Amino acid sequence: MKRTRRDAAGVVGAEVLPFIVLVFVGGTLMFAQAVAALDAKITAVAGAREAARTFVEHRGPRSGDAADAAVAAGTRAMSGYRLSGEASVLPVGAARLRRCEQVTFEATREVPRLALLGGGWSPVTVAARASEIVDPFRHGLSGRAPCGQ
Repeated sequence: MKRTRRDAAGVVGAEVLPFIVLVFVGGTLMFAQAVAALDAKITAVAGAREAARTFVEHRGPRSGDAADAAVAAGTRAMSGYRLSGEASVLPVGAARLRRCEQVTFEATREVPRLALLGGGWSPVTVAARASEIVDPFRHGLSGRAPCGQ
């Protein structure tokens, strides 16, 4: 009687197929998370830059009014990207509207984490800072310019 040899060539492919699908889904989620974080970073940079620019170009002499206008402008710039998640723009340190004063604003944006099966993971916070210097020869501010000499 002649024995037939079993061919097991296709068995390995059937066992590896679920692993390949899992790697593909995991890689796709990681790529989507990276793109979402990059979008949030671009949004935060735009918000911080707009806030700093608005502060140093504010027409009035009051620092409080300039800071309020800067926060509003930075928030508007960030909302224009229409991303989900919390966003905020705040001055770093004391923002004073004086000649040659450097002001810095920080914008933060939360990025929801992508997860399978609705995992309760905390969001990732992305931040950006932008600084500007108040023009030393600006009209409407009192005092002399210490840096413009």
